[in-house]
Amino acid sequence: MTLRATLVAACLVFAHLASPSTANARDQVTPATNASPDAVIPLERWRTRWFIRVDFGGAERKLLFDTGAGLTLLHPDVLSAAKCELWGRVTGFRMFGQRGDGPRCNAMDIFVAGHPFRPPLLGAIDLGKLNPADAELEGIAALNMFEGRAITLNLGEGEIIVESPASLHERVRSMRPFPIRMKREVEGTALAIMAEVTSPRGPVWMELDSGNGGTVLVAKHNAALFGLQPDAEEPQSGYFQVAEGVDLQSEHMFTPDMIMDGNLGMPFLHDWIITLDLREGRGWIVRNPEAGPAPKPALPSKTSQ
Repeated sequence: MTLRATLVAACLVFAHLASPSTANARDQVTPATNASPDAVIPLERWRTRWFIRVDFGGAERKLLFDTGAGLTLLHPDVLSAAKCELWGRVTGFRMFGQRGDGPRCNAMDIFVAGHPFRPPLLGAIDLGKLNPADAELEGIAALNMFEGRAITLNLGEGEIIVESPASLHERVRSMRPFPIRMKREVEGTALAIMAEVTSPRGPVWMELDSGNGGTVLVAKHNAALFGLQPDAEEPQSGYFQVAEGVDLQSEHMFTPDMIMDGNLGMPFLHDWIITLDLREGRGWIVRNPEAGPAPKPALPSKTSQ
């Protein structure tokens, strides 16, 4: 989703805050290719989600890695310190239909693992205002940071591989093709990925969203197609195939009213290695046997919502 706000209470309440790991010093964990990728980016645990350490404007910053965010966003103070002047306005819509407006600044390099990446533009966000537990984070790294590149996401073990043409060709030979669409908003500068999911009535499109740490969301208008109760407020258990040979089973499915068909959060992304060609709009997927158990989200009771 673009310009994220607080999700329904069940979606963004998480387990205990984990201490930052030493991920930047570790070896690659995703199965290696003989051909060298362009970059290997370690992620660090942020409860049920991940963050990236980046260099922006000559200072280290901690950015939530959020494949559903659309835009790469930084705290206004971080942008000011880097002399990225805010101006104008960008407008997007959150997945529950709320409109979001905010200023933008021009494209600047963000260095990750020693490599420069440049989103088409940068926006502003204060994550601490949305959730005080996220105040230590200084922004969001979205997929548009990897504009025109091919990346492999290993969100069970915390790693992004930025593929070279040769490593991409080699890696996908052992993976299953995965039908996706590139979702563009904000004059085409935002980027998210929608997975094609088969339903009894035809294909629906569900967003791959690593910023949703604890739930699978199936829009109310699609709930019955997947055996879910559209008006239930409590989490539901469910099973469906995201693609041929790619199954999803979760006890944390919700059916809110949404302007998209659904949202596949970390309960799905944790279990799979996914390669995305962000230039050509192609995807591949393989189950990750090394992912281990996913961190457990602390979902609120009905009385706390």
